[in-house]
Amino acid sequence: MIPPDPRLAAAPGGVLPTPPNRTPPKPKPNVLGIVGLVLGLAAIAAAIAAAIAADYGFVAWPLAGVGLVLAIVGTVQATRGKAGGRGIAVTAVIVTVIAALLSATMVLFPSVFGTSSAGDLHIPPTPGDEHNVDFVVTSAGGATVRYGTLNDQRTESAPASTDQWHGHGSFSGGTPILSLTADTANASVVNQISCTILVDGKTVADSSGSTIALCTANVG
Repeated sequence: MIPPDPRLAAAPGGVLPTPPNRTPPKPKPNVLGIVGLVLGLAAIAAAIAAAIAADYGFVAWPLAGVGLVLAIVGTVQATRGKAGGRGIAVTAVIVTVIAALLSATMVLFPSVFGTSSAGDLHIPPTPGDEHNVDFVVTSAGGATVRYGTLNDQRTESAPASTDQWHGHGSFSGGTPILSLTADTANASVVNQISCTILVDGKTVADSSGSTIALCTANVG
């Protein structure tokens, strides 16, 4: 025979009290997801600002990249139950991916944003442009000269002379990457070559070499 539970005798009315309901602990806030979302929104804002002032375009890439990493880590933490806010983390992933795509579009297809591209250097100079570019080469033994931007160049020959060879261009907006390369026309002859890029009379790049000289400058 099973003896009666002594707790029933001690309890009023012979009924055991119901244990109190325990509220499960609240999950920790998803800090990484929140920060990722903020960085993603900031990257989108930077990409949009680049459509107005191209100088802000370089900010969008790192913001989107760091934000995407944090958002992914935040999503993983929420999935494993280590943090809450899974919806925020997933939203942050989506926002940062969009920001990265906008940044890529801005770089690869700047005309979509209405910004100036690297090819907006005008050769010969266009009247009314804000900035004038002077490409200068000195080559006593002559040289083949390529000048312009990284994706839009002209090729000319600099005669063997101690006088300077000049190429001219102009631009108004954007951040064109100017490029000037001069290499010797006769590889069997030692030829000291120098190159210089000037924007509005100010030197932005210069170099020299025995067979080739290369100058590049990111201006805007």
